[in-house]
Amino acid sequence: MNIVLIGSGNVATVLGRKSLAAGHRIVQVYSRNADHANVLATRLGTTSTSYISSIERKADLMIIALRDDAVSYLVREIGEVRSILVHTAGALSINEVRGSNKSFGVLYPLQSLRKEIEILPALSILLEGNNVNTTRQLKEFAFSIAASVTEADDESRLKYHLAATMVNNFTNHLYGLAASFCEKENISFAVLQPLIEETAIRLRNTTPQKVQTGPAIRYDTVTIQKHRDLLKEYPDILNFYDLFTSEIQKSALSVTR
Repeated sequence: MNIVLIGSGNVATVLGRKSLAAGHRIVQVYSRNADHANVLATRLGTTSTSYISSIERKADLMIIALRDDAVSYLVREIGEVRSILVHTAGALSINEVRGSNKSFGVLYPLQSLRKEIEILPALSILLEGNNVNTTRQLKEFAFSIAASVTEADDESRLKYHLAATMVNNFTNHLYGLAASFCEKENISFAVLQPLIEETAIRLRNTTPQKVQTGPAIRYDTVTIQKHRDLLKEYPDILNFYDLFTSEIQKSALSVTR
């Protein structure tokens, strides 16, 4: 496919590199920031523009990889295109790219993406097309760059987006709290890395409930109180500790009933 990338950030960079590696051609990169557009275009071996009026409108696929609140403005400004026009957001409706276009859809990469990474991660892509032919073409493209491809409408994508927020953003915040605690208590967060990785690996073959361990699920009140005593000077972390302890125990009770 001949592809135009709208954006020069994390998602645009990774999708551009994935597309290029799969044998697709990036014909242009657009960004409001001319320097950013040029940097990504150079990396992808193509041209760039910072003017909406100069965007190539006859490619096979145009991928809008912008902040959610910038998508509708771009679609209005760019007008009708001959490309399949897609956005990459999990929480936006497919109708955000409808405009006056005959072919439009969504390609949502369900992955944490950073443009600086050298080794590209495996992607899970959730997609939707406005008709059968568009969906077929988007599937063919998605399977060329992703390890997993799933059709998902607006409602399903939003649910996946919420679940992704919990397993990625929320857990990462907990890692941050633990890292801060380790630093202040002069112990190494790096020592926890094998534990973090092992828990994630186990989830490939079983459910989170079955791999749950720790003092909360054992109702080890002595250890729990020792932990709480350690956290007296960290009230924010203590709030999380008490909440999660309570919720883990509630979950365990619901399973046994």
